[in-house]
Amino acid sequence: MRLCLGGAEFWGRLERDIRGARDYVYIQTLSFEGDAAGLGLAEALLACEAPRKRVVADAVTKYLINDRFIGLPRARRDPVLQREVAATGEMCDRLERGGVPVRFTWPVGRQFHRLIVRNHKKLVAIDDRIAYLGGINFSEHNFAWHDFMIRIESPGIAAFLRQDFEHTWRGHDRQAAAEIDGDEIVVGEGRGNPGLRDAVSRALDRATDRIVVQCPYISEPFWSALGRAHRRGVHVTVMMPEDHNRAVMKWGTLDASRREGFEVLMLPGPMTHAKVMRIDDSVVLGSANFDYVSFRMQPEVVLITSAPDLVREIGERILEPDLARGREPAKERRQRWRERLGGVSMRVLELLSPSVRERRPSPIPLATWRDGTPRTGPGGR
Repeated sequence: MRLCLGGAEFWGRLERDIRGARDYVYIQTLSFEGDAAGLGLAEALLACEAPRKRVVADAVTKYLINDRFIGLPRARRDPVLQREVAATGEMCDRLERGGVPVRFTWPVGRQFHRLIVRNHKKLVAIDDRIAYLGGINFSEHNFAWHDFMIRIESPGIAAFLRQDFEHTWRGHDRQAAAEIDGDEIVVGEGRGNPGLRDAVSRALDRATDRIVVQCPYISEPFWSALGRAHRRGVHVTVMMPEDHNRAVMKWGTLDASRREGFEVLMLPGPMTHAKVMRIDDSVVLGSANFDYVSFRMQPEVVLITSAPDLVREIGERILEPDLARGREPAKERRQRWRERLGGVSMRVLELLSPSVRERRPSPIPLATWRDGTPRTGPGGR
């Protein structure tokens, strides 16, 4: 297992692996945009000699590009954004013509409340040989964030992710787990995700010395779990972006830290989108944020591993440098009110989450970019 830190390092490795593929390349992402990141992937797939090449993106890409809702009046008047929207459609058309079908999971239709929760998985499977997991989407702004993917050379894990991709391609989200080469890989299907929650909860309950979490979005059930670890003597530190794109999550976590006793550090600089938890000598990583949305409402994939080289590399290249540059939150009087409001808001949203989750039909057929007509892949497979 190798760490790919940042979009450039990830893409450098993935581009070589796509070039060397001989059987299949399956890619699932939340966002797939017609900018340098998305267009680079499209060119690599079109040039790849593997006979089976497919892309699944979440339907949020049809509504949100470059972190902006494309249908709002101000966005419609932005020529740069609208050119990117057009480029995304043209990119999908070109892939289709070149024999690379692109499908969008969880179509929204007229039920815009479905945008609250999405199919959040990010994974790559190549030739039952190579796999990638992590948090990076194929969008230029995400490539610029502080984030990572893990490259895995494992026939077992690659085959597991291929099977999961094929379920998604047919519109069937699945719950699955496997122990492969000593590593635990778990997929949640977005309807409560009990297997996902239980796996990470067991890992947290085993902690005896140190827990370090870096994640932009954290809430229950992890606030309480980190508090329990702190009370039994484990040193717990949470790192979050100082310049946060979802401020309510930041204020809610600061409120929880006062209540539960764990330490929070703010990371200056670019948005940190990394999702990793080091628990003593193991790490938990994948597409999931450590919040109720990921662990109860969305399809996600998580890997729990004690691979010593990977644990060391994540420590040396991500966690230790970020612990050194992190700073304590400001202690302004006005901020305390924000924290309390954030904490209350997060608890209310959590209480409402089951009603949103239960409105989602199953199975969920996939859609194309152009017409949005629900359909499966070629041959219905």
